Amino acid sequence: MSARYTAVKVVVASILLSAFSAQADLKTATTAFSSGNWKVLRDKDAMTDKTDCTGIYKSDFGIQLTEDTLFIRVTGGIESVTLRFGEDQPKPLRLATKMEKDIRSVILTGTEFDQLQNASRLRYQFSTLVSGLKTGEIDLTGFTPALENIKEGCPVQQSAPSPESASQDTNSQIGALCNATLVARMRQQGLRSTQIHAICK
Repeated sequence: MSARYTAVKVVVASILLSAFSAQADLKTATTAFSSGNWKVLRDKDAMTDKTDCTGIYKSDFGIQLTEDTLFIRVTGGIESVTLRFGEDQPKPLRLATKMEKDIRSVILTGTEFDQLQNASRLRYQFSTLVSGLKTGEIDLTGFTPALENIKEGCPVQQSAPSPESASQDTNSQIGALCNATLVARMRQQGLRSTQIHAICK
């Protein structure tokens, strides 16, 4: 095992442990963005003043999303993991990693994480020492827009303007190539005014 891989695992563990220990703080964090079954919470680290962006599935703080990892909390001692992305065939069973056992959470990163972005749902089956088999399903509707918001630093989503108000500033502030409906949709997806202007000018 390379030193770099070990360092990455340590960083992942520290992020996850911090995230779950801060659940009480996340419950009071600002909802920066919502899409489908996902919402992005924006919080500030009291010590560093760094903005933290965390995706939450259906208000379940046991399922958390960062810009490159999905964590699924599992109690009972994880032994093995089987995943099925969308309507594809289930992936071969894999043993839980030491990191997953240590932090009691299944970690989807790398190739597994990439597959989430092209799937409509994730079905899973985890075998545990104490509780036997645990199965579940995560609806990935809204996953990709939430992920994009996290990658952008979780800017707070603005309410979509009325068609009338959007049409008034389409030419002056946004540009001439996009109609009011398209502009409103882009804003609903979390695009900033500067990004919309660049697209529509």
